[in-house]
Amino acid sequence: MFTLRALLPEDQEWIERAAEDVEIQKWTANGGRSVNDRHTWAILNDTEPVGVISLHTVDLLTSTADVGYWVAPWGRRQGAASAALGLVENELRQISGVKSIQLSIMEGNEPSKALATSLGYELVSAGTCSCGSQGDVSAVIFEKKL
Repeated sequence: MFTLRALLPEDQEWIERAAEDVEIQKWTANGGRSVNDRHTWAILNDTEPVGVISLHTVDLLTSTADVGYWVAPWGRRQGAASAALGLVENELRQISGVKSIQLSIMEGNEPSKALATSLGYELVSAGTCSCGSQGDVSAVIFEKKL
């Protein structure tokens, strides 16, 4: 069973280990290390940390929340990202004024695009994001109404 909890100082060790993964370095900003996010949670599979999900921003003018996530190699293909997005969606439903969630996904990250589509997110635009190790890159924006 997947749950979320706030990051703890002792999480740094497994986050650093996960950040060595080529896929995390390729698809995330800062090698998976959250910087300046509103809130960041550890994704737990029972008690084992397997990833991170972050609420990057909440824009009350557009009623959208921007969310990002990554899953460590030892936690992939078990439903961690799907479960974590569902849990964060439930949290965001409690914030007055938030009506949708957006995911900025780098072009080429087909697994994340497929996950977004399978969870009911719709492709709404193309643009850029700083979601990869190469700086600003081409990305697509998926959105889900709450």
